[in-house]
Amino acid sequence: MKVLLWAAVFLQTPLLVLAQFDFSFEHMFESAAGGGRGDQTQGSPVWYEQNYENVQCNDYVCQDTLACVKKPVDCPCVFPDSEEKCMLPDKKSYVCISKVGRGCSFVEKAWKGLV
Repeated sequence: MKVLLWAAVFLQTPLLVLAQFDFSFEHMFESAAGGGRGDQTQGSPVWYEQNYENVQCNDYVCQDTLACVKKPVDCPCVFPDSEEKCMLPDKKSYVCISKVGRGCSFVEKAWKGLV
């Protein structure tokens, strides 16, 4: 009889804890995923999808910023205040690097395999 009582208490305790803290898997991942499925803050997948569909552009829409430019190489960096846009020697591509760092000369050396 004692075993049944202990088993009942042992099996019901997790249910009481879950009920007490309103625990659910949906709530567990909300903060890690940026607020859940309804998150519409700038940069979230929901925001991106909604705004991508509304971009009015006859040329090229930059994937990272949704800016409308003549050609892909004209796209701005995502964080222009803290990133520097470095043109690669092929003049068809670029990378954005931190302004606090080695600079575009390092990127050019790396392109040439000198690093």
